[in-house]
Parts: sequence; C-alpha cells; structure tokens
Amino acid sequence: MNENVDIESLKNDKEFLEKVKELEKEVKESDSLAKIYQLLDVYLALQEDESKINELFQKIVDKSFETIATKIEKGEKLDLSNPDEWAAARGIYEHAISLYSQNDKKNAQELFLALNHTIDDFEIKDAMMVHAAAVGSGYSFDEFINKLTKVDDSDISNPKDVFIVNFSQPADILLEMMKDEVAKLNARLEKLKKAQES
Repeated sequence: MNENVDIESLKNDKEFLEKVKELEKEVKESDSLAKIYQLLDVYLALQEDESKINELFQKIVDKSFETIATKIEKGEKLDLSNPDEWAAARGIYEHAISLYSQNDKKNAQELFLALNHTIDDFEIKDAMMVHAAAVGSGYSFDEFINKLTKVDDSDISNPKDVFIVNFSQPADILLEMMKDEVAKLNARLEKLKKAQES
C-alpha cells in the first residue's frame, strides 16, 4: 500500500470498506492463499484487531504447509509465478523466520530446507541454504540479520524480496564459509530425494 494513504480516512471510506468485504467473501469462497495474503495486508494496514490478523496468518501457515507437503510428496517444485504457490512459499518463509527469531532453530532450519528443496529459483534456493546453514552453524537470529544480511537492499515491489536474498557477501562465499554445515544439509536433502524416487 502507498505510505501516503490516510488510514483513518480509509476506515471511513464506504467504497473501500465494500471492497474489503468483497475480498473477505472471496477468501471464504476460494480459499486462495494469494487472496488471504491480500486480505492480511489490508488488515495490517488498517491495524485491524490482532485476533483477526492472527487467525488469517494461522490460516496462511496451515494452507502453506499443505501446499508444501503435497509438492514434496509428489516430487514437484513450487511455481513462484503461480500466485498461490508463491504465497505458500512466502507463508512458510515468514513462519520459518518467526521461529528463528524465537530461537526455535531446529524447526526453522527444517522449513528453510523444505523451501530449498521445493523452489527452483536459483537465487532463492541458495538463499534458503544460507539461512539453513547459518542456523546449523550456530548463528542467532540477530547475528544472522546483523552480520550476514543486507535487508535494507530489499525492493518491496519485487515479489522475490519477501525472501532475504541479499547478503553481506555473495551467497556462494557464505556457503563456502559454512561448507561443513552445508555438506550435512545436502546429505539430508539427498536422502529426501532418494526416498521420493523409491
């Protein structure tokens, strides 16, 4: 949303509120992840009740897990040009970041690996491996953000920039610096690939 928008006037704008109601109806009827995210973004901008926001985010996480599990089961990759599959990747990523920030490193690492495994986009795939390797190498969330990333380089108009892909050094150098952890993670991914093939 445009930062110059007067949120208070939007809360009283009948036309805008009708569009929000239409979007709420679409979310209930279609269960589209992309639509749920649209509604969540509106709720966040309008500073809606926290319980409404949390309910939507939980729905996003649950549906994202279903999507990723199905892709892994079928040995398929996420198509980030598909709005719902991109939203599933975003949902898993945001949940993983939340877990990492709460020091739940084991589950965060699993989700970063799942994204690495299910995303074909080379830049995001490598970025997810940097995330997973940083977790396994003992970086706290704050250390990861402050020492390894360049989050201020993000362009919010670029859908890829939902994911942290800009680092203090090129991803391949960071992966080389954490090569022992990367080797362990790649071995785990190989086992998963072999299990899928059998």
